[in-house]
Formats: sequence, structure tokens, C-alpha cells
Amino acid sequence: MLRPRLLLTVGLVLFGIPTLATSVSATSAPVPECTTNQLVLLASGWFGAAGTGAMAFDVVNQGARCRIGGYPNVTFLNASALAVDSHDVHVSSMLFAEPRTVTLTLARGGVATFGVSWADNPIGNQTCPATARALVELRQGVGSLWGEVPINPEPCGRTLMVTPIESGAWPRPNG
Repeated sequence: MLRPRLLLTVGLVLFGIPTLATSVSATSAPVPECTTNQLVLLASGWFGAAGTGAMAFDVVNQGARCRIGGYPNVTFLNASALAVDSHDVHVSSMLFAEPRTVTLTLARGGVATFGVSWADNPIGNQTCPATARALVELRQGVGSLWGEVPINPEPCGRTLMVTPIESGAWPRPNG
């Protein structure tokens, strides 16, 4: 009777503990923050509804697993690289839901998204400025992101409503 218990104990020590150590060390390794050089920024086409324009931006991880989250700073630039709209606010819009920040872990090939919306109704004789590209930066929150992508909406109002980075390929709609 003593001999089977001894063999069981030795077997657990030899085979059980290394497995436990391996799984603990693999799950306890911290996931690093994403860096700009491993992320790609893509912009969807813009659309409008009842005086509001909007577009989604996708962030694709081309590197190792990493963490990202927070509110991007978005600036719309004209063809001369002058800021057209750059006042970001973080509230719900007619098209995108009330923002809530989360920290995401993106696997290689993983996609996160954020939405940008704006007023697109001219007031009086106002001409809405044409844009040529969007400059996107994430310096606060988790991870870092810098990217510039071509776009062509004509926003009016000088305010961009920007959602936080969230999982998936499209921001949560409002409603």
C-alpha cells in the first residue's frame, strides 16, 4: 500500500509541478502596450445622416499581442496641411453611442475601432471646408498610435466627436 502512494507522489512531483509552473508563467506574463510601429490605421468612407457626418477608423495590429485603449486625438487637415477641425469632444453623437474607455488586448491581426462624427450643415452662407487627410494620435491611455490617412469629408462646426478605441471593426451605434 505504501509503494503505490509513493509512486503516485513521485509521479505528481515529476509530471504535475512542471506543468503547473509552465501554465502559471505563461499566463502571468504582462502584455506590453501597443506601439505605433506595429499598428496600421485605416479609414472608412464617410457618410451623413440628418446634419451629421461620421466615419470609423480601424486600428490593425501587425505585431505581437499588445494592449491599447483610450481616446485618440483627431485633426482633420486640408490640402495645405492646415487644421480644419481639431476640437475633440468625447460625448455621444447622433450616430455613435456614449463613450466608455476600456483597455483592449489585440492579437496579431486583431482589429479595434473608433468613430468620429461632426456637424455637416452649413449655417447661412458658410462654406464647409474640404479636408484632405486625418491625423490621428493616441498619447494618453494605453499604447501609442500615430497615423495619417487620406479622407475627403466637408465638416462644419469645428468640433469632432470622437469615441474611445473599442473592440471590433465598427463603433457601437447610438440607439
